[in-house]
Amino acid sequence: MRICVISFGTNWWAMHSSDTSDPYCFRRRAAYFNAAALMCGRRLSHSAIYPGQIRFNAKSGFDPEFPSRVIGRTFLCSGPNQVAGRTHLLFVRTAAVTLPDAYLVTLNSAAHGSIQFAKTGWKSSGVQPISISLRGPRYEAMLLMGAMDWVRSDLGRWKIDVADNRLSLSERGEGAPQ
Repeated sequence: MRICVISFGTNWWAMHSSDTSDPYCFRRRAAYFNAAALMCGRRLSHSAIYPGQIRFNAKSGFDPEFPSRVIGRTFLCSGPNQVAGRTHLLFVRTAAVTLPDAYLVTLNSAAHGSIQFAKTGWKSSGVQPISISLRGPRYEAMLLMGAMDWVRSDLGRWKIDVADNRLSLSERGEGAPQ
């Protein structure tokens, strides 16, 4: 599966190799993870209503010091897997310039408006949640979306702009500002 990265979640963490005698175990053999979370003051709140994460291994071409360098790049990935009630998505390596099968995008309440996750019809059938954190009216949702998929918020319908590899508002909602 080829996935283009459009945006990441707030929560980053790493796991190092179990061989701590290796002086490079914290860098060469480390795995880097990302998931949706919410900032509450200076603390990170894990209020997952849909737990999951993405993973970059050291050989994937991901540099943890510069995560924004992979925005817009396409990776070969294993498909999303369910393990112990969590969705896991492994980014294996960068892909040649090809049309991606899906896009990894993260939405939040401040930029994308309110989403009613409990109601049916908040997303098209092809949208696959990876990680969703919800606390009161605030949320952060990490989703896999196809080129024709959409997500509905109170601002309108959000779709992938394939030409620019970004999420854009395709139809304005009733309460959305002009």
